Amino acid sequence: MPGNLMLVEGDPDRLHQVVANLLANARTHTPPGTKVTVTVRSDAHEAVIRVADDGPGIPPDLLPRVFERFARGDASRSRATGSSGLGLAILAAVSAAHGGRADVNSEPGRTVFTVRLPLCPAYAGEVNPLRKPVGHELPSG
Repeated sequence: MPGNLMLVEGDPDRLHQVVANLLANARTHTPPGTKVTVTVRSDAHEAVIRVADDGPGIPPDLLPRVFERFARGDASRSRATGSSGLGLAILAAVSAAHGGRADVNSEPGRTVFTVRLPLCPAYAGEVNPLRKPVGHELPSG
């Protein structure tokens, strides 16, 4: 497999939307100065995308329903103020439609969204240079 290439089968526009929603969620829901780290790696037969931040975390009462439609952590947020409450629901639905899944773990100071998507069968299980996580820090704000 050339370089850092990982192939997943699916609709490129919808898969782009998954990543865009992960990053938009971090930008919209973390305070200025929050460190956001994105990693992409392979894990046996899956591509694993993680977006982690060191922000305040997701409120415990919201955490079980964070991937539901119209879930919002702050009642004052609306589409006009930056959140429709659909981004994570779309992310979860698109991930599932591609045979994958989305998860979140959160506590104050550490929130991690993980999306797992199956690798194309021709690439799954091969020696992959991305077995070691590769990270890139993105500014939040």
